Amino acid sequence: MERPEALIMNWRSVALALLVVSALIPQIYLWSKGLERRAVGWLALFVAAVGINTVPMIIGFAGAYDIWPGLTFLPVNMILFFGPLLYLHARQLMLGFTPPVYLALLLPGALYWLYELWAFTMLGDYRAKWAYNDAFHEPFIVPLVQFLALALGAWALWSIWRMRRRYLEWLDANRSDSDEFDPRWISHILVIGTATVAIWGTDLIVSNAFGLNYFEQFGWDLTVLFFVMLLSLEALARLEQPYPKMLAPDAISIEELMEEAAAERDWVVEGERLRTMVIDNGWHLESSLSLQTLSRRFGMNQAYVSRALNQGLDLSFSSFINGLRVEHAKAMILREDVNLLDVALSSGFGSKASFNRAFKLHAGHNPTEYRRLNS
Repeated sequence: MERPEALIMNWRSVALALLVVSALIPQIYLWSKGLERRAVGWLALFVAAVGINTVPMIIGFAGAYDIWPGLTFLPVNMILFFGPLLYLHARQLMLGFTPPVYLALLLPGALYWLYELWAFTMLGDYRAKWAYNDAFHEPFIVPLVQFLALALGAWALWSIWRMRRRYLEWLDANRSDSDEFDPRWISHILVIGTATVAIWGTDLIVSNAFGLNYFEQFGWDLTVLFFVMLLSLEALARLEQPYPKMLAPDAISIEELMEEAAAERDWVVEGERLRTMVIDNGWHLESSLSLQTLSRRFGMNQAYVSRALNQGLDLSFSSFINGLRVEHAKAMILREDVNLLDVALSSGFGSKASFNRAFKLHAGHNPTEYRRLNS
């Protein structure tokens, strides 16, 4: 059979290339905005890894391997990077730091890339590469790498889910504007990521079970790439503001621990004292009030204030502050014929949507219904 002399960019190659470009462009734009740049950097690396991993398919359908059979073992297989990069993106958003030890998650991908580089450059001509592939790589290395990649992807999604749950609890305990920072983007990562891993895993199982060839796998590969593009486009709509970062509570001093051990505090009294101080100073009307800020003003550490709220008032920080805001809003609604948006902003809410949700939760009715029922 005579080899082709030039690449032919057929519709399959073009479709794959367009999806890769469509996924990369939003990442370039997000990076240029300078918002959450480190987190966006991890996400951009994830999308780039997917794009690089697609290169063999793009050039393969164009006939590159028929023209240059020595391209076998071209070091562009990035599947071991997918899960870790997505995890590092989510971690950077919610925690705000990535200890060097977590970079070890990238080690399997780096080692496999070095292995492919060795095979690509050191095995000789394409005949030697094909012989090595049939005797060792295909039966042993490929299944191991595929299994490890799926395991890393599943672990990453599970870890992101657990981190998101802790993050929601942290927001409720530390931010009065927690509703403004509901990590919907992380939720979308979990949904789209789970669908992608499920499709990808099914593709690998079906391909290995039935020996699907390059062309028969195209539909599966195209679907996976479409979901990655969707994930990239979603980032444009969801990464609109910096995420508050989970911080460790202020350390309790040894003197305070000894004092609390010697005499149990009356946390109900402390909770009421805190409530009075907040109302008297109007601190609850500050839209971005945090537990850290309130603790400093109260003259105690965050752990102390949390106990005053949780044990003394049986409230989380967010519920405590938003409850006071709703009481302030009730008075405004009944006392003055004012626009509800003005009521929301004057009461410390960052938006009318968050005002409506908090008002419904604490008052049992939305603001319009409350005004009608009490007018």
